[in-house]
Amino acid sequence: MAGKFKIGISMKRGLPEMLLTDDMWARLRAIADFTQHQEVLDYANPVEMARLHDIDYLWYGWDAPEVTPEVLAAMPHLKGIVASQGSAYVKFTTEALRVAKRRGIFATNVQAANSLPVAEYCLGVTLLESKYYTLSQRQYERERKPVDREQSFPDAGTYGKTVGIITATSQIARDFMTLLKPFDFKVIAWSRHLSDEMAAAYGATKVSFDDVFRYSDIVSVHTPGIEQAKGMIGARELGLMKDGALLMNSARGIVIDPDALERELVSGRIRAVLDVTYPTEPLPPDSPLWNRDNVIITPHIAGSMGVDLNRIGESVVREFEHIAAGEPLDHPEENPLGDANHPDATAADITGGVKGGTR
Repeated sequence: MAGKFKIGISMKRGLPEMLLTDDMWARLRAIADFTQHQEVLDYANPVEMARLHDIDYLWYGWDAPEVTPEVLAAMPHLKGIVASQGSAYVKFTTEALRVAKRRGIFATNVQAANSLPVAEYCLGVTLLESKYYTLSQRQYERERKPVDREQSFPDAGTYGKTVGIITATSQIARDFMTLLKPFDFKVIAWSRHLSDEMAAAYGATKVSFDDVFRYSDIVSVHTPGIEQAKGMIGARELGLMKDGALLMNSARGIVIDPDALERELVSGRIRAVLDVTYPTEPLPPDSPLWNRDNVIITPHIAGSMGVDLNRIGESVVREFEHIAAGEPLDHPEENPLGDANHPDATAADITGGVKGGTR
C-alpha cells in the first residue's frame, strides 16, 4: 500500500455502500488504504478505536459519535476529516475544536451535494402547488366529475406569483433561488445577514421578515433547527400570510410554533407542505393535520435519499482525490474557532505539500 494514505470510516453501518457506486469504490482504492465494512461507531470501545490509530483521514458521517479530545488523541496521525454530511464539526465538543485547531486538522463537508435535492424538492412543490395540484386532485377524486378550474382555482399558475424565502443565506435557500430563476416568479427574501447585493445576485429582493409572510404566495422556510430559532415563526407571522397562501417547511419543524401552525391549518385559511414536523416526527396518529385537503405531510424525503446519495459519494471521493493530488479542496469547512480553511485553501497547503498528507 506504499504511497497510499490511510482512511478510517465512522458512520452508520452500511451507509458507505449506499453512498458509493462500484466505480467510486475503485477510485478510492486506487489512492487510499482502508477496510470496508469496518465502520467505527463506538469511540469508547478499544477494539474499534484501534482501527483508527494509524489513519491519516477520517471519513465521518451520519450516526457517528461525539468527538472529544480523547477521541482525537486516539488518532495521533489524523490530518483531516472528510464528512459525508452537512457539517464535519457538528458533533465536536468545544475542547475537541480547540485540539483540532491546534493540530491543524482540516475538514470538508458535502453540504453543497446534500442541499441540491432539498432545493429540487422545494422547486417541485412550488411549481405543482402553484397550480393547486393537491387541492384539485383531492377535489377531483372526491367529486369524480368535471371540475370548473377557473371557478375553483382562479389564481392557479406561476406567472407573477411571489415566493418568499426565510433564512435566504443558507445553502439550500441559495440553491432554491437559483432554480427559480428561469420561471416567472417574483422572489423576496429575508435573512439576518442578507445584503441587497446578495439577494439581487440570486434574483431576489431583500425585504423584512414580516414582509415575507405578508406578501408571499408561497413562504419557504430554510432556517436551521437550532435552539435560538425555536418557534421563531408563530401565530403573529402565520397571521400575516395571505388567505390561501402556502407555507413550505423543508428545514426543521422546531422553527414553527406547532400550536399556532395547527390552529391556522385546521381553520383552512392557509395551506402547508411539511417535510418536517414538531414536536414529533411523524406527528401523532390522531393529529388533526392528517388527511386535510390543505395540508401535505411528507416523511422527511426532501434531503438526499436513493440515487441522490451517490452525489454525496461523488463529492467525498473527489475530496480524497484532491488530497491525493495536492489540489484545491472543493468544500473546506472552517473550524468554528477559526482556522486556515478558506475557499482558496489547497490540500497541499493543509498537508504540508506532501502527496497523501503528512502534516
